[in-house]
Amino acid sequence: MRSILLGVAIAMVCAGCGDAGRPESARAGQALPTPSDLDGYDVGVRTEILAELGRLGAATSDPAAWARLGDLYLAHDRPALAIRCYDESLGLAPDLVRPRYLRAWANHDQGALDAARADIERVIELDPASTHPKWRAAGWLVEAGELEAAARLAEASIVPPDVDLNGIRMLASIRLDQGRPEDCVALLEPLVRSRPKDRGSHYTLGRAKQILGRTEESARHLRLAGDARSTFGDPWLNELSNRRSDLAARLIDVQTRSNQDRHDEAMVLIDSLTAMYGPRREIRYAALVVLANRGDHAGVLEAVPGLVADEPAWALPRFREAQSALAIAREVTPADPGGVDRAVAAANAGIELAPGATEGYELLGEASATRGRWLDAATAYRRCVELAPFIARHHVQLADALIRSGDPMAGVEVVDAMDRDFGRSVDAALVRARAFAMFGRLDEANAILDQCRRALPDHPGIPRTDAAIRRGRP
Repeated sequence: MRSILLGVAIAMVCAGCGDAGRPESARAGQALPTPSDLDGYDVGVRTEILAELGRLGAATSDPAAWARLGDLYLAHDRPALAIRCYDESLGLAPDLVRPRYLRAWANHDQGALDAARADIERVIELDPASTHPKWRAAGWLVEAGELEAAARLAEASIVPPDVDLNGIRMLASIRLDQGRPEDCVALLEPLVRSRPKDRGSHYTLGRAKQILGRTEESARHLRLAGDARSTFGDPWLNELSNRRSDLAARLIDVQTRSNQDRHDEAMVLIDSLTAMYGPRREIRYAALVVLANRGDHAGVLEAVPGLVADEPAWALPRFREAQSALAIAREVTPADPGGVDRAVAAANAGIELAPGATEGYELLGEASATRGRWLDAATAYRRCVELAPFIARHHVQLADALIRSGDPMAGVEVVDAMDRDFGRSVDAALVRARAFAMFGRLDEANAILDQCRRALPDHPGIPRTDAAIRRGRP
């Protein structure tokens, strides 16, 4: 282990410890670590910090209580305060692994690289079975230019059968930095086949193939990656996100509950946020989202004008207006043209404000499809693909619109590209079956449909595809 870690001496970092190994604040009753600008914090964060300080004040000899406060500070980007808390926790219980790992992260964030390395080496020694400290340490060694040691440590994090994919990503990136692009490709090609939406890996793989002269393949990977780069999340850092208590985090909780059809709970949370923060635009918009999720589209259309009047330069309310106007228009057959017109106008208004937002073009595509204007729908969906090529849904929408516009060959070409980029899927296969039905290749279409039925018998596209094939029979 010492050779893997470059022979750096393992040290116990116990800053703030007093005599007899007790934390100074716990020993002498000093004030607990408190932000000097606490009054300026987000009200939700301030409330949580005060509550955690109160709990810690009653248990200053509990290392877990110190670690909890440290987690709260680190979750809200206060690494210096977090380090003080982790110092206290480790002074009481030096062999705790998670607080030491998070202190290493906080020290690295602060630029205290020697302290960070000492801590993460001790973590690896205390917890050799965990893989994420190894590839995290490998990443820090890369930053220090120590590529060979980094590669050895990344390799040590790849332990079958439950392989940590972040270890593979890290090792692949190191191999590329070492000038070994062929090894990078060998590591990442199986990964992107199993995780086709891993944009960061597509980027690294694209760079490796570019160096190897595999230009066409490289361009495809880089197109899928867009502006993404590999990020490395680990379970202990991910847990910190649950400690966030600012407005953004609380709104995510609202969204999560609504997505789980717990709309009444979501609305109660919105009321509590309004009482805590006032009628801020983000809270008002969250109410629109909950109304839309619960199917109260009339409620959305009633609430939208006030928010649009107050926030005329904000695109998101216009997209919610378009969504709800289109939903109401589709409640009758044929669709209400006035409602579709309102949806188109709202979507266009949102696009003018946020031309890079795929949501607006997707809504335009849906509105055009509702009108039966399939070429217009294909144009809108093609823009979605250009803006967000890694979202498979947009490719399916584009292929379907092209087929229904009378150009099944173009639709099949999109599906072929999907199979290369994302792997085979039932969604794409059903589009292919409908294209074959339009070509009159009914036996092939039925064979594909049968495969899809076996794979996902309840897929909502199966009845529609079956009907399309039946219509294609002589």
